[in-house]
Amino acid sequence: MSDGYFDPTLPGGHEPFDGALPRLDNEAFAQASARAERVALDLANLAEWLPRLGTVLWLERRDGAPGAPQRMSAGPRLMLLEHAAAGLLACCASLSAWSSVTPQGPREWLCFHADSGAIQAKLFLLPDSDVLAWDQMNAAQGLIAAESSMPEGSVHASFLRRALARFGNRWQARLLAFDLRPLPWLHTLGAKAPLRISLLGLDLARTIVRDENAEWISPLHIA
Repeated sequence: MSDGYFDPTLPGGHEPFDGALPRLDNEAFAQASARAERVALDLANLAEWLPRLGTVLWLERRDGAPGAPQRMSAGPRLMLLEHAAAGLLACCASLSAWSSVTPQGPREWLCFHADSGAIQAKLFLLPDSDVLAWDQMNAAQGLIAAESSMPEGSVHASFLRRALARFGNRWQARLLAFDLRPLPWLHTLGAKAPLRISLLGLDLARTIVRDENAEWISPLHIA
């Protein structure tokens, strides 16, 4: 699963290969994400849920993460965004939920979209994550997961994945645990590397990173 036509959010089908490499722009992301129902991103509400998830896998576009910290209005109070991942969420306008069945079992993730519909970040559920909190978060956001699928054994898909890999990674991946510190006048949303992760969770995270043609940002250390 790679940038372009073979992003995992493309729920079916593939373009016939005509000898040319696919475009490496955001148009494919916007076209793919248009097939899923997106909901407006309410960061103040989402921030209440993210810390309950525990350890998650976070992917962001290499050119998408703003500097941190940032401040934004969150209802009657301010929110301080201490981590670059939190800052990137503030730059997104909507989100969508996805699920698929893979050789490693079910896979669930959220996509965070810019105003244009282009995907700027992805958040993957891991075996170490709190599944109940994930389901409750999706319900609170009004999200219904769309099914993502890809023809197995596609020669064209394999060829394009290898071709895209030669152009370098456009996604960066890290393991994160979000943290929310509420005060009467200010909420602080941050993130940090998890203190521990199971071998099963780490193995699945590595598989997702490989499928997404992403680059690890030291999995157990925040860069």
